[in-house]
Amino acid sequence: MNERFIGREDEVRRLEYAWNSGEFEFVVVYGRRRVGKSFLIENFIKDKQGVYFEAVQKSNVNNLILLSRAVSASLYGNDSLSYSSFIDIFDDIAKRAEKERFYFVLDEIAYLSESFPDIIGLLQHYVDIVFRKTKLMLILSGSSRRFIEEKILSSESPLYDRRTLLIKLLPFSTFETAKMFPSWSIKDISIAHVITGGIPYYQNFLKRHKNINDAIYSEFFLPGSSLFTEARLFLMSEYRSVGAYEAVLSQLADGVTDVSKIRDKTGYSDSNVSQMLSSLSYQGITEKRHKILNRGNNKGWKIRDGYFAFFYHFIFPYASLIERNKGLAPFNKAISSMDAFIGKQMENSFQDYVLTNSGLLITDIGSIDFANPLTRQNEEVDLFGKAGDTYILGECKWLNEKVSSSVFYRLEDRAGQLIGKEEKVKYFILSLSGFEEELLKLFEKRSDLTLITGSSLFGHSERA
Repeated sequence: MNERFIGREDEVRRLEYAWNSGEFEFVVVYGRRRVGKSFLIENFIKDKQGVYFEAVQKSNVNNLILLSRAVSASLYGNDSLSYSSFIDIFDDIAKRAEKERFYFVLDEIAYLSESFPDIIGLLQHYVDIVFRKTKLMLILSGSSRRFIEEKILSSESPLYDRRTLLIKLLPFSTFETAKMFPSWSIKDISIAHVITGGIPYYQNFLKRHKNINDAIYSEFFLPGSSLFTEARLFLMSEYRSVGAYEAVLSQLADGVTDVSKIRDKTGYSDSNVSQMLSSLSYQGITEKRHKILNRGNNKGWKIRDGYFAFFYHFIFPYASLIERNKGLAPFNKAISSMDAFIGKQMENSFQDYVLTNSGLLITDIGSIDFANPLTRQNEEVDLFGKAGDTYILGECKWLNEKVSSSVFYRLEDRAGQLIGKEEKVKYFILSLSGFEEELLKLFEKRSDLTLITGSSLFGHSERA
């Protein structure tokens, strides 16, 4: 697949700034599988001199041979030189970097450490004694968040506090996703953003198609299709008991959110279920709901990642049918439920947008549900948080109709029930289809109200 480099402007700027320092730089880049770490690094180094090496799993000999070839080709113009040790390799690279800017990328560093456990300690020696005297830019990259944070970044690591730049690569923002699909409608872009979880590798499969429905059917509902097989491949790359994790994710997708209920449905113990949920949370797939500012009834777990939420709700239950090339009926079922599913998932993007674009120093943000004493019903607020002494409340209306002023007044009432009527509040309302005239007039009068359109969410700067 011929991929065009899109987005990641801030990360590229930071990498270029480090490169232009002319001094030794130690960069750590990490993020979940398929998020685009290697693509970012390859784009950054394409016009620079250096060595790029991606380690392979469970083979010290193979990694040494393959790294020898990469270093030999870069330093001497051919891959015939064989090094007997990593020490010899590091010495040769340091010598080259004494007088000129040179990069040394060790991608999938966890695999290299797995096959050569002393590599982190050896790197620490070279960073402290040798590399720091050169013009080398050392880049360590990996998909294992646990390895990077425990073996490289933690206070117990030999490399602790030695990095000069840290990049934790996140899924695409709504702005970046919009650049992937420049000819698609805002609604279709939002679907693509949600069902890929903002992962650019997945989005590259969708953008090959003329429209979102063709993309979904071809990439999710055909046997052997890219995004039909990806969920299991992802789990296999991280866990041994794939079936257990699939069972837990399937329950979450069905709306079973409590550990004890998942235990009853799956037969796994409370401790096993909790461990699996925590591990998935570490990957950014699940999320434990909690009270925000000590308010709300939030409890249990949910699938945070849009791709996994979509897959385990609409694909996984019908995997046997899809494998037999009978995916049309499951596809039609998914399409018929798409608006409600996307509307709920867009709450995450709404929260991210307000957090990063409101200009407020927000300290806590999320969605909550609470028991409204007036209506005697459990009600939900899509956006709740605080910035200084100001509370933040918001409503996400990702619907095919304009939002009326009643949405604002209902939100105002909920603010009174949650925090009292004397507190300072800022209100945010997101709408896919715009706003009715009465609400727009209210917006002009109220400095505490911000209206966000779908076009704003996906790349434009207007307030409403």
